[in-house]
Amino acid sequence: MEEWEILNKVMELRSRFRQCGGKSTKFVGALTTEQIREKLIQKGFNVSRRDVFIEGVPYEMDLLVLREGEPSDCLLYKPEQVNAVLEVKFRGTYGKDAIKGIKRKFDAVKKVRADIKCLYVTLSENMKYKYRVTSKKLGYPVFELFTRDTPLERALKKKGIKTTGDWNKLIKLISGK
Repeated sequence: MEEWEILNKVMELRSRFRQCGGKSTKFVGALTTEQIREKLIQKGFNVSRRDVFIEGVPYEMDLLVLREGEPSDCLLYKPEQVNAVLEVKFRGTYGKDAIKGIKRKFDAVKKVRADIKCLYVTLSENMKYKYRVTSKKLGYPVFELFTRDTPLERALKKKGIKTTGDWNKLIKLISGK
């Protein structure tokens, strides 16, 4: 399953990065985005580089799934080029203000072009976390590839982490099927 391939690759590289003394938060976020990007490209989607922008939106986007065309200056896309915006997280958010920030970003995208899909994707989240992002809280589709009810490392060790089926739902939504 592709979700497991993504998670296993992230965990392997995170471990290697930590062995050399690296702080892993930013690295793991970037790595998660890159792994999801790679899987989308393998499925035939036209996907931007990570950390790009849309004209008229003052926020950085983790990933864009594109309709067609190349960016201006490699980072800036016209709204008509964008099919979907993906906000990507490794293990969800770190507090209640994060949900407001994501919603503000997605609302700004919708102002420049209403038919762009705004999608929140997290590799894993603790279902008990009170600031867990849900579609109801965010007002936009949320895709949680794995779920668990303990910290990630404990869940992996005790096989307490489960796929949700959201990866396939995400692919269907992006492809319009």
